Amino acid sequence: MTNLKSLDGATAGIIRQALTAAQSGNITRACMLAEEGLRGGGDGAALNAMLGVLRCRSGDLDQGTEHLRTALALQPHDLTIATNLAAALVEQGQHDAALEVATRDRAEADATLRLARFRAFAAQSADRHVEAVEAYEHLVARAPDDWEAWNNLGNARAGAGDPEGSVTALRRAVELAPLARPVRLNFATALGRAGDVEQSEQQLRGMAAEFADDTRALRELHTLLKAQLREEEALDAIERAVERDPSDTELLLAMASQRLLLLHTDAAEEAYRKVLALEPGKALANLGLAVVFDLTNRADALSLLVGEAAARGADPGALAFIQAFDHRRAKRFADGIEALERVPEELEAARRVHLRGQLLEGAGRYDEAFRAFSRMNQMSRDDPSRPEERAAAYRAALRAQQDAATPGWAANWREARIGDPRPSPVFLVGFPRSGTTLLDTMLMGHPQVEVLEEEPTTRHAAEVLGDFAALPLATDEQISAARDAYFRTAASLTPLAPGKLLVDKNPLAMNMLPMIHRIFPDARIILALRHPCDVLLSCFMTNFKLNDAMSNFVRLDTAADLYDLSFGFFERAQQLFGMPVHRIHYENVVSNREDELRALLDFLSLEWDEDVLDHQATALGRGRIKTASYSQVAEPIYTRAAGRWEQYREQLAPVLPILEPWVRKFGYSL
Repeated sequence: MTNLKSLDGATAGIIRQALTAAQSGNITRACMLAEEGLRGGGDGAALNAMLGVLRCRSGDLDQGTEHLRTALALQPHDLTIATNLAAALVEQGQHDAALEVATRDRAEADATLRLARFRAFAAQSADRHVEAVEAYEHLVARAPDDWEAWNNLGNARAGAGDPEGSVTALRRAVELAPLARPVRLNFATALGRAGDVEQSEQQLRGMAAEFADDTRALRELHTLLKAQLREEEALDAIERAVERDPSDTELLLAMASQRLLLLHTDAAEEAYRKVLALEPGKALANLGLAVVFDLTNRADALSLLVGEAAARGADPGALAFIQAFDHRRAKRFADGIEALERVPEELEAARRVHLRGQLLEGAGRYDEAFRAFSRMNQMSRDDPSRPEERAAAYRAALRAQQDAATPGWAANWREARIGDPRPSPVFLVGFPRSGTTLLDTMLMGHPQVEVLEEEPTTRHAAEVLGDFAALPLATDEQISAARDAYFRTAASLTPLAPGKLLVDKNPLAMNMLPMIHRIFPDARIILALRHPCDVLLSCFMTNFKLNDAMSNFVRLDTAADLYDLSFGFFERAQQLFGMPVHRIHYENVVSNREDELRALLDFLSLEWDEDVLDHQATALGRGRIKTASYSQVAEPIYTRAAGRWEQYREQLAPVLPILEPWVRKFGYSL
């Protein structure tokens, strides 16, 4: 601001009086003196500059800003006025306007660096990342030991799409301020964004151990592990965070959601209820209970939840969402659509769009339903875990195995000598949405059957055997170790009671037939079949957890490619090994349940038992069902799913040429 010595005597005198009044706490008198000076023809720049500061100090930012603008217009090169105006604009959240004041030239001319700091902060706050980077780089060049500037430079570089530069800046910030937790946390997350997930995880685990009262590192660790699909470890991280702060409802919600993702439904319900004990009207907690009740086929509890959530003070959007779930269960589709219209778009967006698709289909509005499911899949494609890349890698690996599985490869297959009395399991396989859940539920009704539902038994065994190409030459020791790994996992999940037949239901284990044959040479295979078009459509319309395989279903073309690859590989394995396979068509189970089940039990060498016919009682008695068919298997067997694809023939037209050979082969038609 202008030096008092350069001002006229009257203005200088007024400023001295005003400053004295302000210093004594009488801001009102100070402002009055300055305004009288302006009316008396005093120096406009000096008096407006002082009035601007005084008004801002008293809380009148609007008037203060106007005075400072007037002063700067009169003295555009005065860096003090520019700094005070930029500060006032930043305080009001007018970051773009602040940047117009804190120009690069002014900031670089300011030896105090105050204007440069306001410029950098305003640019970062306005998401003008390139300008923020330039401003912070100027700051660290002039003040190389300013750890806060280095920290902010790292964050700005991340926003500008420079993850490596972000890591470099944040590493320097950590060196300067090793005890600053936010800086350490920023550095750890920057490592993850730059692709160094191992170092990121190491940093986060180190912080979690070092700062035993802090939850932020564990929350970020949870996020990092989820992005790598390490869901069980992610659950452990968020549960440890909750242990540190059990009253944090956001942490509790994250824990409940993670438990629900892993289908730990009882534990998820417990967590949601803890949230509601702290915040009864919490929308996501009330909605989470609705999802739990839906997944566990607790239709009565779902209906009651509408009134209970309203009594707790849940907001109208959450109540409408719960009502929509209940209407879908009761097949009141029009009512469900109307309820869903009252749900905010940002509330559980993917689940909301999926439910909308189901309701629209139930109401016979097929084109709208397909658009809703397409929107759901677009959301899935945008997931940060890069599902389309992972899906492509899954298909490439399956294609490579099919190429490797030649007659010459199989000719090297050595006969194993396995002295293991444990009987081989039966494997229930088939492309997802082919009726495997209905079949496993029926088989659960048999007193001599134990069923595993989509557990990692085969995966753990395969990890022991290693490379696919080396399967023919696997040693007896390797095979025995793989069998042990399989049964160890199975025993942790089911009793393995003597005399009972173990049925391992895992649809895409159809892509592991050579490995299954290597470990269990006498294993029997149940192959569930359904019209390929119905299967593909159902996969596209299901809100799957996005593992590598299910990520193929976010697009119709990649789903069709996987279908073709899977059955091509299955046929190749059958040609090479001739495993005993019983094919069972979903449509036949629907139309002639008893005959189909009698034939299946004959294949399994099991006596007939009437209980296998009552799949509804079995489904309701089994609690949670791990697959997307959880609600359907608790209903009477229905025929509406057969031929469902006909309503979407136009949308499926691009993939029909891929499916047609399999349609003919399995005895269906287009």
